[in-house]
Amino acid sequence: ELEFSSRGMYVGHNSLRLYDYFLFAQETFLDWVRAMREKIRGTGSQQLITVGQDEGGVRDRLSPAFYGQAVDFTTNHSWWGNDSLLWDSLTAKQPGETMLIQETGLQREINLDETARFTPEEEASLFERKVALSFVQGAGAIEWLWNTNSYMTDANEAPIGALRADGTEKPEATVMREFASFAKSLHSHLQNPRQSSVAVVTSQAAQFSVLADLQLEAQQNAVRVLAYRLQLTPYVLAENQITKLGTPQLVILPSPQSLNESTWQVLLAYVKGGGNLLITGPVSRDEHWQFRDRPHGLGLSAQVEPQSYRGAEIRLPGKAVPLSFDQQKQSALEALRFGDGTTWKEMPLGKGKIFWSSYSVELAQGLDAAASLYSYLLSTLKIKPTFELQSTLPTGVLISATELQDSVLYILESENAADAAIDLRDAITGAHLTLKLPAQHAAIALIGKQEKAVIARYGF
Repeated sequence: ELEFSSRGMYVGHNSLRLYDYFLFAQETFLDWVRAMREKIRGTGSQQLITVGQDEGGVRDRLSPAFYGQAVDFTTNHSWWGNDSLLWDSLTAKQPGETMLIQETGLQREINLDETARFTPEEEASLFERKVALSFVQGAGAIEWLWNTNSYMTDANEAPIGALRADGTEKPEATVMREFASFAKSLHSHLQNPRQSSVAVVTSQAAQFSVLADLQLEAQQNAVRVLAYRLQLTPYVLAENQITKLGTPQLVILPSPQSLNESTWQVLLAYVKGGGNLLITGPVSRDEHWQFRDRPHGLGLSAQVEPQSYRGAEIRLPGKAVPLSFDQQKQSALEALRFGDGTTWKEMPLGKGKIFWSSYSVELAQGLDAAASLYSYLLSTLKIKPTFELQSTLPTGVLISATELQDSVLYILESENAADAAIDLRDAITGAHLTLKLPAQHAAIALIGKQEKAVIARYGF
C-alpha cells in the first residue's frame, strides 16, 4: 500500500511502477467487460450495455477512457463531487460515444448533532443542478431512485429516493417530473452537436501516479476557469484517447509535470498542422518520471527546478500575472526556468504555435491567475463564446452553449448564494435570452435557428 503514497520512497517502497499497475488494472477490467458483453450478446439480447461507476472512475479507479470502447455508452454517477459536477461529466464523456449520468440523487448529509444539513427544498435545488449539467455534452440523467428503499441497512443511503416510504413525494419528484415534461420537447433537437473550440488534455502519466491529486485539481480548475469564468465549456480528452483529439482551435495541457512520449508527439503534430497548444509548467518527465528534455527538442533552453517557493509571476506581453503556491505545491511541483529569464514563451511550430508558462498556473492559490492567463490567450487567438453577455455574471454562474443542427442549447447553472440576472444575445441566431436565475438553481433554454427565439425551456 505504501507504493501508492508519495512518502513510500522514504521507507524503501518505489512508486514508479504505479503507472504500470494502473494500466494492468484497466486492461484486465476491459477483458472482463468484453467477456461479459459477449455472454450477454450470446443470449440474443440487444439491450444497451454499460458499466456503472461513481466519480472514482474518472479519478483513480476503472476509467471509461479505457473500457468505453467495449460498451454502448459511458456513464457517471454524480454523488459526492458537488463542486466538480461539470468536470465529472466532461471526463466521463468519450470521443464519438454517448455519455449518460446514469445514477444521481441525494445521499444523506448530517450535522454533528445528526440533524439533516439540508431541507428537502435545498436537496431538490442541488438535484436540479445535477440533472441540468448532465445535458452539457451528455444525454441527460436517470435518478436513483424513485421509491425509497426503506429496507436499506446503510443509514447513509436509506433516505435516497423521490418518494418516501409512506408514499409522500419529496420536492425532487417535482423537479424530475418537470424535466421529463421538458425532455419531450427537447429530444428531437439533440442532433449533430458542434464540438467545442477548446480542448483540455489530461495527463494520465500524472493522474496514475502518487501525485494524482495535483493533476485532478489542475483539470478541475482548468474546466472551472474556462466554463464559469470565461463562458467557454471545453471538451476533455484523456491521454490514452489523444489520437481522437480532432482539430480544436486551442488545446490546454494543464500542469502536466509528466506525459507519455507518444502523447507528446501527437500534440506536436497537432501544432505543426495549425493548432495552438498551451502548456503550464514543465512536461519534462515520462510516465515513469524519467527526465525528458522536451524544451530542448524545440530549440528552447530551459532547466527544471523544484518549485520550493511561494511567490512567482508569469510575465505576459504587457501584463504580469502574480502566483502564490501553498505548502503542498511547494513540496511536489517542479517549475521550468527558461534560459533567458522569461517566464512565458510564444513560439511558432509548423503552421501553429506553442504557448508555454514556467509555472503550473492552475495549481496556484485561487483561480484569478489561471483566468487571467486563459483570458489573454483566448483574446490573442480570437476565440469567443457563441453569445454576448449584456450584463455582468456573478461568480459561480455557468452559461454553457452548444450549437446543434437546428438550434442552440443553453444550460444555465448557479453555484452562487444570490440570484443572477441573465441577459445575453445569442450570436448564432441573434435572439436575446433574458431571465432571473435563482440562487443554486438551474435553467435550460433551446433557441431555434429558424425561429430565432426560445422554442423549449426549463426553469423559467
